[in-house]
Amino acid sequence: MKPFLSLSLFSALSLLTVSAHAQAVSQSDRQMIAHAHWLNAEQARPATASDTAILKAVPDLTKTAGQYHDLCGTRVTPKILPLDVGGAPGILTAVIEEDPACFGGDGARYTLLDRTRHVVWQNSAAAIAILESRHDGVHDLSFGGPGPTTPVWSWSTARHAYQLRVVIDTE
Repeated sequence: MKPFLSLSLFSALSLLTVSAHAQAVSQSDRQMIAHAHWLNAEQARPATASDTAILKAVPDLTKTAGQYHDLCGTRVTPKILPLDVGGAPGILTAVIEEDPACFGGDGARYTLLDRTRHVVWQNSAAAIAILESRHDGVHDLSFGGPGPTTPVWSWSTARHAYQLRVVIDTE
């Protein structure tokens, strides 16, 4: 009977090397997440009238009768948090909308805008960390929330946006 999978010694060693490398990268990512400095709405400042142009760039954030409302129609006070990610984007502006009823266990939605007010990332999260690792010269980001995993997002120069690189099992 013919074996289902036949590997040469070289192929087997190559697979073991790739597997060991993947584990090392994963362990490095876990350590990076464990030592990350997390930022959330507590470190942000309430938006002011001077932030109007920034807030207009946030999808689904509306202003009626002087009050801001999130995508669920709930009145919110947006908060502003500058994030220095280095590289070409430099300082991004995080607009944080807190509304646990709308954004679930994460409790808030983060929208990251570049200096031209282009959205480079948007989703619900409980906190954000600027990581030591870099891609295309720009710091990777992690967005925390409840649960046993933490995503790491890397900068894509071609897309001019953050894209999911890896999800790390933190337990």
